[in-house]
Amino acid sequence: MGERLQGKVAVVTGSTSGIGAGIARGLAAEGARVVVSGRRRAEGEAVAAAIQAAGGVAVFQQTDVSVPEQCRRVCERAAEEFGGLDILVNNAAIFPRMPFAETTPEFWDE
Repeated sequence: MGERLQGKVAVVTGSTSGIGAGIARGLAAEGARVVVSGRRRAEGEAVAAAIQAAGGVAVFQQTDVSVPEQCRRVCERAAEEFGGLDILVNNAAIFPRMPFAETTPEFWDE
């Protein structure tokens, strides 16, 4: 484990898989305590467990970033678990379940 982020607390949205999970693992590898967040509980808990198994510190908070109260809650969880929040990575995304050419402005407003 590195020490560049020792003592820092990070929340990474959309970190249950892919790039977000990689960011969460990277921050933890540099010493940050990480709140893994996303909609998929099983995947998020697995990412947090993998960070812990590698010697890092992480918890999972189920979060849908389209719900303002859940956004507040993930930040509160960081403060409750680790005493504050230093780093916020807004990685969460919504993927259209349609061809790109068929997306609407309303979809992107989500």
